[in-house]
Amino acid sequence: TTLFRSSIDALDIMGINSACYLILPKILGMLTIMPLLVIFSSAMGIMGAYGTAYIGHIIVPDDLTLGLQHDFKAWFVWMSIIKSLFFAFIISAVPSYFGYTVEGGSVNVGKASTDAVVCSSVLILCSDVFLTQLLS
Repeated sequence: TTLFRSSIDALDIMGINSACYLILPKILGMLTIMPLLVIFSSAMGIMGAYGTAYIGHIIVPDDLTLGLQHDFKAWFVWMSIIKSLFFAFIISAVPSYFGYTVEGGSVNVGKASTDAVVCSSVLILCSDVFLTQLLS
């Protein structure tokens, strides 16, 4: 961490906002890719269901299509994308904060990473409950 702290200090001395330089690209990257991953995983799940229905002869693909369309609400798709944006921010911002503010040696880095994972998990669960109530 001494090397990393000196890198932050060097950026600050050069007049570069080290937090924006180090943290902002991570947050913007997650905010960009997470909704795409949600859309991709949903599409792959539907394709997997059709593949299983076709190969396993469990259900006729036409019945699967009718089942997917039955009581379909497009808002739920948008809700999953909106929630993914909040989750992406939490997943990127919380560990970045813990990593940016850690001081000490490798033991403190390990503790900070564990704290970041726990804090992110709790925040995601809480925000999921809150967003589900808010958006439903």
